[in-house]
Amino acid sequence: MDSEFYLTSNNNDKTLPLTEEQFKELKRARKRLSLVHAVSHKYHLVLSNYRIIEQQMAQLGELYASQYNVADIEKRKPQLNASINNYVLSARIFTSQLKRHIQSCLPTERERITELSEQMDRLYQRSFAYRFVDAMYDYVTYYGLSFHAFHCQSKIVLDEEGSPLRQFDFKAYIEREYIGGPADFRASVLEETPERIDVLQLLAEFNGCLGELHTNAMKMVRAVLSEADSMVREFMNVFIGQYGAQHANIFVVHKTRAFGDKVYERFPLSMYLDNRLLTGTSHDD
Repeated sequence: MDSEFYLTSNNNDKTLPLTEEQFKELKRARKRLSLVHAVSHKYHLVLSNYRIIEQQMAQLGELYASQYNVADIEKRKPQLNASINNYVLSARIFTSQLKRHIQSCLPTERERITELSEQMDRLYQRSFAYRFVDAMYDYVTYYGLSFHAFHCQSKIVLDEEGSPLRQFDFKAYIEREYIGGPADFRASVLEETPERIDVLQLLAEFNGCLGELHTNAMKMVRAVLSEADSMVREFMNVFIGQYGAQHANIFVVHKTRAFGDKVYERFPLSMYLDNRLLTGTSHDD
């Protein structure tokens, strides 16, 4: 195949030639960066869903405490239900795909996958929240309902200036008697389930478990991430050095002349660079 390899700007007006080996190296680096980003993005998707639940709970609590707008309360209930369902679904996406991403990133280090599997088993045995949220996936997929009851307590207190202020304690609950009926909830988990579960408390504990998995996974790929990131930055710096920072949105192109100069493959580079992954920090932490 008569091929041409090069870097190009977004509008294709600037190009920098590559050898076939350089193209292959960038392709491998991009794949590894993509896999690491997938792990991190899916983890932070779960945390973002949790923050949405917290916000919606606070809004519902204010409405319940005031009792001014019953119609708005009924409108927000299904929104909260949808957010909890999204949390459970995003959590399953993270846990079910984590080992696959790490294995693809470290194809010769099978012991890492064994380590992740053992860590998941330990979390499952240690944490009721981990077992319950894992079991909730089948329940919410089948039934579409993620909570069954609310409880709100409110009282009037005085603020620092002596003015009256309403405080409220608002909680959403999962009721054991309901999850045992409409769908086949995992029997081993149902047997240990208390009569009532505080949803936010449950999910907060589960977040801690996912945090341990994410931290361990990112440690496993740290060296590969650093190497791939350095390679991509090196090529990008050469391109920017020649054409200027205004052309920092860079793509890698493989064109073949065998089919009329058709672009056989094209993928971006700049979108995969993220200093937060290298330092272990994030705006979501």
